[in-house]
Amino acid sequence: SVETDAEHGESGTDAAMAERAIKALHILDSTAPSGDKPITIIMNNPGGDEYHGMAIFDAIKACKNHVTIIVFGHAMSMGSIILQAADKRVMAPNARVMIHYGTWGIHDHPKIVYKYAEEGKKFDSWMEQLYLEKIRQKHADYPLKKVKE
Repeated sequence: SVETDAEHGESGTDAAMAERAIKALHILDSTAPSGDKPITIIMNNPGGDEYHGMAIFDAIKACKNHVTIIVFGHAMSMGSIILQAADKRVMAPNARVMIHYGTWGIHDHPKIVYKYAEEGKKFDSWMEQLYLEKIRQKHADYPLKKVKE
């Protein structure tokens, strides 16, 4: 049998998680439409699916209320991108963030692989700019080259 992260207590960003998170954010945000009720998200995320992660990212960005994400454990891969959507990001002393270029695991016709590669390049560029923007809030002259490295 194949063991999954979920069997070991770690679930990544997937369709079910995205659906629950987006619904919860919508409910919490709608209880104070004036934007005066902060939302806190506790995160321990090993990463996961890009499309579902971006849905969560967009849902956080759409909140009228201030969103804080506190990381206990880790915010890896897609989790590190979701973390960037928050108005305030807090890392516990032993928490870790891991950023990297995504992997696609595509096995298909070359035309399909090419389309995924083009989409992947666009996403990589967007991701680099996202991290750079957040870093430059504290370090104005931080170079894009260092983010890419």
